[in-house]
Amino acid sequence: MVRFSVSEEGIWTVKNSVETHNHELAKPDDQYLLRSSRHITEENASILKSMANARIRTINAFSYLSDEVGGVKNPGFTKRDAYNYIQKERRAKIENGDNNSLIELFKNRSAEDHLFS
Repeated sequence: MVRFSVSEEGIWTVKNSVETHNHELAKPDDQYLLRSSRHITEENASILKSMANARIRTINAFSYLSDEVGGVKNPGFTKRDAYNYIQKERRAKIENGDNNSLIELFKNRSAEDHLFS
């Protein structure tokens, strides 16, 4: 830990410094949970996308990928990461395509029905 102070002149000085580590490091069995250790590879992303497009639930897709590599500690990402990735993909799809479809639908309906005008 390092704590700094800044003088009115803008000069930075070290106020306090603790050079020893003051908490336990993550155990090797828990390192897969650390954000810095998690990443969805292109290959796994492609598999997740394909399975989501086939309407396979995210939990089942994650379980499949985990089983392929020998357990939930080994795919390089967590179940929550998989859910977040799928949700991000769905939002992108909606933002890119469905907005225009919805606008067209309302335009067509407004031409046919005065309630949409």
